[in-house]
Formats: sequence, C-alpha cells, structure tokens
Amino acid sequence: MIRFDRASVEQAGQLVVEAVSLHVRGGEAWAVIGPSGAGKTLLVAAAATAVPLHAGDILVDGHSVRQKAEAVRRVAGYVPDQPPDWPGLRAGEFLELFAVAAGRRGRELEQAVAKGLDLAALSGRGGDDIDTLDAGHAKRLLVARALLHDPQVLLLDEPFGGLDPAGRAAVERLVGDTQLMGRTVLAAIDDARVPDCFTHLAVLREGRLVAAGRNDPATFSEGRRWRYQLRCPERAEAASRALAAVVASVQAVDADTLVAVIDPGRVSPAEIVAAVVRAGLPVEAAGYDPPWQAQLVGTES
Repeated sequence: MIRFDRASVEQAGQLVVEAVSLHVRGGEAWAVIGPSGAGKTLLVAAAATAVPLHAGDILVDGHSVRQKAEAVRRVAGYVPDQPPDWPGLRAGEFLELFAVAAGRRGRELEQAVAKGLDLAALSGRGGDDIDTLDAGHAKRLLVARALLHDPQVLLLDEPFGGLDPAGRAAVERLVGDTQLMGRTVLAAIDDARVPDCFTHLAVLREGRLVAAGRNDPATFSEGRRWRYQLRCPERAEAASRALAAVVASVQAVDADTLVAVIDPGRVSPAEIVAAVVRAGLPVEAAGYDPPWQAQLVGTES
C-alpha cells in the first residue's frame, strides 16, 4: 500500500532522510520512531506529498508522489503535528472547506462536518476559532479533517501530541479500527510510546532506516538486553534473590521495586513474573521500564 524506494528528503540544503526503502502493506499500522531529528516527520510528510522528495520515490496505493500527487491525496488522509495558521477560521468552517474539496454537498456535507466535530469532541462548538483550541482539540480536529474523504491510508505526524488520556485512547481506537478495516496507517511518533494498535515499527537514526519489524520486543531482541521492572511491595530484596539465577542482572532499587536486565532469548517477561510468584512473593505490577520501544531507540545503532 505504501512503498518507499530509496526515498530521500532535504531540508535547508541538508539531507535529512536518506535512501529509505520500506514496504507497508495494506491493513498494517506502522509507527516510525527514532531520536529527535531522525527524519520521522519528513518521511511521513513526503508520503503525504507535503514536502518534495530529493531522490527516490514513494508509491501510495500504486501512485507515485512525484508523478501523481493528486491521486495520492485522494487515497490518503494526512494529519500534521499542528493546524494551519489561519486566524479567525472556525472549526466548522475548517472541516467544511475540506469536505467540499472532497466532493461533499448538501445534506452529506452537513453530516460530514457534524461527524467531524463529534470526533474532535467539539460538538456544539463549530463556531470556535481554530487558533483558540487547546492542543488536544486541535489534534483531534486535524484527525477528523483527514478522515472526511474516507481515505484508505492514514498518515499521522505525532498523533498523540497534546492529547489527554481520553484523547489518546480515542486516537488509539481509531488506529486499531482503521487497521481492522484493512486500511493502512503510517505514523511518526516522537516519544517512542507505541501502543499495541500499531502492528509494526520502523526505526530511523540520522535519516536512515536501521531496523524494521513487528511491534514485538522479540523481533528486535537479538543481541540486546531489556530493563524490566517489577513492583513487589516490601519484598523487592527477596524477589531479587529469587531472580538472581534467572536474569542477566537484577537490583532492588527500594523496598518495593526491583529492576531486572533480561535477555529475551533466554527468558520471557512471563517467566520472570512466574519465578517470583513461585517463590511465594507478591507481584503488584510488572513491565518494561522505560517502554521497550524507547529502549530500542536509545540503543539502536
């Protein structure tokens, strides 16, 4: 559905994305992660025809962003990180402009705008100026705009930026539902907190693709160790002793919390928790700390 063929992008005369090749298939949801300045935003923007390619090509549903930009925009919905700087434009008018451009008229136009406002949690607030919206409502309005023409591909830049937990959950459901319907999602995510609604990850570093695969730590575990934290109220020292022979290293950081360094090829998180429970110790919470995708970004070379 989206094929990057040695795609390169320049910014201010510098090559920011360099020779990226990647195949995103229909029905997959990919998160592009990497350190700040890795080129994530520009890669997604190039797929949306929002910035020009310096070299290579990107095909979206078979359409070249170089040769058939209009066809790409018909099949793709693009969500930039920030709304446009259009002072005085109201939320309802913003959606109406793009709905008309997508061919909506009459009753269908009214329904599209109402549905968009509802998705943006702005029902009854179509008269609000977009430059007065808080970050969460602005982001959800951009998502609503991208969906007006019922695209087969969603291209998202920092889709969770500025969202509260409810707004983040709403976008996660949207991504999951989109993927289940056979549509395709590509998102640049800055903080590497990648929810399970994404099926795959692509890791960029200094503009180059350095790793790609399913959104599962086992996919990226070869040669790595992961930090895994357990909370065992008042029994962290005892839990550390129980795990000493199981994990690469383990340390109690306080009376309640321990951090294990694990080799996923040798032991799984489930086996770690099971070992503590078999020792008769309580496990109140357990998980990668920081999230394993953030650890991947920090260690990928």
